[in-house]
Amino acid sequence: MAIGAAALGVAPTSAGLELTDCSLEAIGGRIELTAECGTLTVPLDPADPTGATIDLFVARVAAVSDEKDPDPLTVIAGGPGDASTRFFAMGRNAFNEVLQTRDVILVDQRGTGSSAPMTCPNMAELEEDPDRIPTTEESIAAAIQCLADFEYDPAFFTTSAAVHDLDLVREAFGAEMLNIYGISYGTRVAQHYVRRYPERTRRVILDGLVPASGTLGPDIPLLSDAALRSLFRRCDADDACRSTFPDLEQRFDEMLDELRLDPRRVTIAHPRTAEPTPVLISPETLAIAVRLMLYNPTSMAILPSVIDSAWRGSYQPLATQMIAVGDSLGELAQGLNFAVLCSEDAPFWGSIDRDEQARSYMGADFMDSLDAICRKLPLGMVDEDFKEPVQSDVPALFLSGEFDPITPPSYVPDAASGFANRLEIVGVGQGHGLLAAGCVPRLMTAFIQADEPLEIDTSCAERIGPFPFFVSPNGPTP
Repeated sequence: MAIGAAALGVAPTSAGLELTDCSLEAIGGRIELTAECGTLTVPLDPADPTGATIDLFVARVAAVSDEKDPDPLTVIAGGPGDASTRFFAMGRNAFNEVLQTRDVILVDQRGTGSSAPMTCPNMAELEEDPDRIPTTEESIAAAIQCLADFEYDPAFFTTSAAVHDLDLVREAFGAEMLNIYGISYGTRVAQHYVRRYPERTRRVILDGLVPASGTLGPDIPLLSDAALRSLFRRCDADDACRSTFPDLEQRFDEMLDELRLDPRRVTIAHPRTAEPTPVLISPETLAIAVRLMLYNPTSMAILPSVIDSAWRGSYQPLATQMIAVGDSLGELAQGLNFAVLCSEDAPFWGSIDRDEQARSYMGADFMDSLDAICRKLPLGMVDEDFKEPVQSDVPALFLSGEFDPITPPSYVPDAASGFANRLEIVGVGQGHGLLAAGCVPRLMTAFIQADEPLEIDTSCAERIGPFPFFVSPNGPTP
């Protein structure tokens, strides 16, 4: 059914937007959230409004109160390649206070979710074979073929196009201004929206900052390796962790060397279905699992136990983590990841120190593959000022995790200096994203609601701390 103006906190003004009751889903339907959804048709090429079009999947989650604030919140997911509707369904509880008085409007960025998704089933099929390890050349060829088979021109699947889309969504919902929350790559989208549409941005929250002037790519293995080595040092400084898992760094390196010579194959009960599931444990799959476990403070706390078990020859805990990681990556649109990175970052990589990459636990293959893929792809649509630092008076809240393995707190100062009205919070002991950390949801709500957002009391964030290491199956030491 079409939703009339009286039923909407933010009434749509576009005749092309109709909303019907729907459910937003995550984790294969295990999480569902009631919403109102529709599609908005937009130009494929923002510079050609009369040309080819694509449909964007949009949604509204209604505020609880009948007396709603006029400026909704929009949530922009990371990746690149995650869908904002999926991310919001996963993290909805963090926005409960905001939803008391504000609608949340969502759009799956073009190339993600239900907006012309750039999924790569051929890559998934290649990577899911438990009997063999794909060669680097096979993985590169599969990625290039995925983009070649895509029904639209990948050149129009970039941040610059996504920002134009977001403002069309704002207009379609009849909102004069937006409050914006962006996570990881979503902070790049949010910053560029602030640059393009400052008069339409009321507040912006940047969680796990990707600086507008920064590049994603060569730093990923190096930052992740630094985060892993930091975890080893923290374990060594913790009496319970050190005594339970002595020489953890050495054990990890030994295990990695063994897997390079002899990858393991194990069969475990799937953690969700209990079905027997074969898992291939190789240096490449290990690197993916470890890298993503470093994102979350809880999985960080489990990682020493997982590494120690594998070193001792018991790979079941590691295999379980790999399945969980695979489930989350399966919802990422890999094609968009390539389209964005190859147009917005690869031209700025310069010379890549392959020896430095090889010394990381992720090795040189990650950047070798990404570099080879990007060399085969034409450049997409990128605004001329895209890499310039944003200068803005829009009130901004910067959130960082102390141990973030991909967007560390050191990324914030240069970017933050361009925001004249800002607050900065670093979560002690936290990883990538503070959305669910301690009192952060309450602080985000206060920042959005306050007439003087820079005067809110942020002292509760000082009580955020690391999760203690798991030193036994029962958890941390009491």
